[in-house]
Amino acid sequence: MITNAGLVAGLIVGLVFLLAGLLLWSRAPSGGLVVTAGALVMLGAEVYGLAVLKPYVGRSYDDQWYEQLATIEALVGLGLLVCAAGLVAHALRLPKRR
Repeated sequence: MITNAGLVAGLIVGLVFLLAGLLLWSRAPSGGLVVTAGALVMLGAEVYGLAVLKPYVGRSYDDQWYEQLATIEALVGLGLLVCAAGLVAHALRLPKRR
């Protein structure tokens, strides 16, 4: 079950990944771009969930609410997966240390 603390934590994690993507963009443009894109997908879904669905603020929990919440959680998961792919792409491009 999603809670208000989970919504705030999701926004913070999304902002951290966005910052990481922007910082990585200077070292490895392709990896940084992928991390930034994943963070934007995640942040967009989290902001939509926080602004439009408004869980636990007096809205009745009908089937449509649960369907929208499942869609948001799927988009957040997709955004995190894209961020992870960008981090792997960045790690594979790091120069070997001797």
